[in-house]
Amino acid sequence: MLPTVRQLQYFIAAARSGQISRAANDMNVTQSSITIAIRDLEGRLGYRLFHRKSKGVELTAAGQLFLQNATGVLAGLEDLMTLSVEDDRHIGGEVRLGVTDTVSGYYLPRIWREIRHRAPSLTMHVTELPRPEVETGVLEGRFDLGIILISNIGNKEDFEQETLLVSQRQLWIGAGHPFASRETLAFTDLVDQPYFLLQTDDHEHTMTAAWEQHRFQPNIVFRSYSIEAIRSLVAAGHGITVLSDMIYRAWSLEGQRLLRKPISDHISTMNTGVIWPKSREMSKATALFLRILTGEIAAQRDQGRRGFLAE
Repeated sequence: MLPTVRQLQYFIAAARSGQISRAANDMNVTQSSITIAIRDLEGRLGYRLFHRKSKGVELTAAGQLFLQNATGVLAGLEDLMTLSVEDDRHIGGEVRLGVTDTVSGYYLPRIWREIRHRAPSLTMHVTELPRPEVETGVLEGRFDLGIILISNIGNKEDFEQETLLVSQRQLWIGAGHPFASRETLAFTDLVDQPYFLLQTDDHEHTMTAAWEQHRFQPNIVFRSYSIEAIRSLVAAGHGITVLSDMIYRAWSLEGQRLLRKPISDHISTMNTGVIWPKSREMSKATALFLRILTGEIAAQRDQGRRGFLAE
């Protein structure tokens, strides 16, 4: 039996808020309504969507995949309810977009391709800035939309947001590393391993929180703002790193192979999404851009994700 739209809405609210009570408040229903909907959904699926914790809930690996698809399903339903007789290809106008460097390097090209295909009359003006400056630009009206790592967003209450991609963080090693034959590892296995740390898009802050949680002290030998520099150093066998699947490529610029290995200790996912201000009227061009972004791309992100990670 298929899930109801309400069950999907309640599940997504709980996944985004991380708390049943907050999800109930967001959806203006009782906590028991959220709990019952999720329990019934898990019963139909035959697997757990959340880990229950003392301070809230956390998506399981299966739950993260289900969230990606559920978000696309709801976006598609919303599209059905807002179909217009006007041809999207003829809607013109300007959309001012603020993005972070990780987004511009590893997500923007597919957005650009999709918009050019679906709405060629739209004009995009894209500016790359650090996340806090993108958020400020969106609030001040300098950008119509922002695409950032929403897992790091500052003041959530100021924005509407939609998740586009949930990306796991995993251990990266060179193909000749002694860990190459291992299926999974823990932070305790990484003690004394030379570690290369990426410094872009709040990555160091995220990893520091994970290390503190698991009482792990990495042997950091180099910090860099260059993803490609770290990719090359790891592939050459000089050390290890932990980075997200979204930016993973199987080969370095020098043609050396990289491998990924799951880490059994919890590390938060890297979630890419679009933000826009609450209570601000959108132009027709911005509304179309957002509809394409959260509908077509979100519905196809699993296919795109496999493309990103193709080895």
